[in-house]
Amino acid sequence: MKSEERQGRIVEVILNGESGALDKHALAGTIESFLVLRGLMPRVHVTARGNEVPRLARQAASSDADIVVAGGGDGTSAAVAEHIAGTGKAFGVLPLGTFNYFAKDLGIPLELDGALDVLANGVSASIDVGEVNGHLFLNNSSVGLYPALLAQRETTYRRFGRSQLAAYLSVLLVLVEPPRFLNLTISADGHLLTRRTPLLFIGTNAFQMDSFGIVARDCLVSRKLTFYVTHPLGALGLLRLAVRAFVRGLRGAREFEAICAEEILVGMRRHHVRIAMDGEVRVLETPLRYRIQRGALRVLVPAVQLKPDSQSGIRWRPGTTYPPETTTERNPAAAR
Repeated sequence: MKSEERQGRIVEVILNGESGALDKHALAGTIESFLVLRGLMPRVHVTARGNEVPRLARQAASSDADIVVAGGGDGTSAAVAEHIAGTGKAFGVLPLGTFNYFAKDLGIPLELDGALDVLANGVSASIDVGEVNGHLFLNNSSVGLYPALLAQRETTYRRFGRSQLAAYLSVLLVLVEPPRFLNLTISADGHLLTRRTPLLFIGTNAFQMDSFGIVARDCLVSRKLTFYVTHPLGALGLLRLAVRAFVRGLRGAREFEAICAEEILVGMRRHHVRIAMDGEVRVLETPLRYRIQRGALRVLVPAVQLKPDSQSGIRWRPGTTYPPETTTERNPAAAR
């Protein structure tokens, strides 16, 4: 969808009032004015609570809107995208959360004006996303230690406010406790494995994996999910691993193994398990069936995408299919 074709289009904007530190009610007027001046017809909603986002996303998916926008962090983006994927509507992102890994992976500016410009003048691209038991995720999903960390993070946020420092403090508070181990039976593209681990982590976001210092891009370029299984480390070993990840990354670390697969089935003894997806926690029935959904989500991205080695920090997301007018230099799918 070119920018001139977007004139007069209806844009449904969902702002998560609990995401990030900015006042979303104050932003709503700015967003509306910006889009109206560029010939779009915005409808801006601000939620009082984050759990209202899925309801608004369902309504937007069945509405007359041409573009549906998530304003918040990665969890907000995933909650909206889950209902927009497969509808034919374009999905837009306003990165107003704490980490905003999804926006960074797509080269969407973190500044509000820049992100709004993508809604008005960007191009639509089809991207791969992950799915577990019918639920979509954009960056990652995990079982074991990480869901416990997210629960602690919410407690820390309530006490100290939302910030990256509070998030890192939550990691420390969880890692000083002895970890609980999971006995998993894993079928990865038909190959059977048994593992005892405190953490199973599934990634779809190359930018996030790169920030951790984990080699994942080759796996994602092949349009597969990347699975990381941590070895059965104790509290001290996990703390050392976390410090290494923060200080110099995990490249070359031997404390976990990586698996590339299009589909993975994870079995365990318990019938229900707490699972993390893009920073939000859900309880799902087991077994957990993970798979890649290729080209499932149409998302608005900057019209000019730079090479992965650009000094600008803008990256392409492996598995992204750009429109025909975009050069193959910016189209990893066409370049293969």
